[in-house]
Amino acid sequence: MGAVYAHSPARAAGLKAGDALLAIGPVRRAEFVSVGETIVPLVKSHVGRPLDVVVARGQAGSLQRHVGLTLTPAEWSGKGLLGCALRSSKLVR
Repeated sequence: MGAVYAHSPARAAGLKAGDALLAIGPVRRAEFVSVGETIVPLVKSHVGRPLDVVVARGQAGSLQRHVGLTLTPAEWSGKGLLGCALRSSKLVR
């Protein structure tokens, strides 16, 4: 994750800047093609419906842990349906 914006669905779910996305809904890291091809259609099809998310959090290695969260895409006062900046480099392969 790049930025996670205040008062957004991503912030409400507990996502943090620096988290690396391992899974979102039924999509696992091995299935990621790109944000536009994999994540955007999934998010748009789940507006108002929760998605289970797994992220890697912390420094790589022994300090990194996997965290399970529930993210519900929704309209909010900011841009997009999540309120975070997804960067392809943070989609762990």
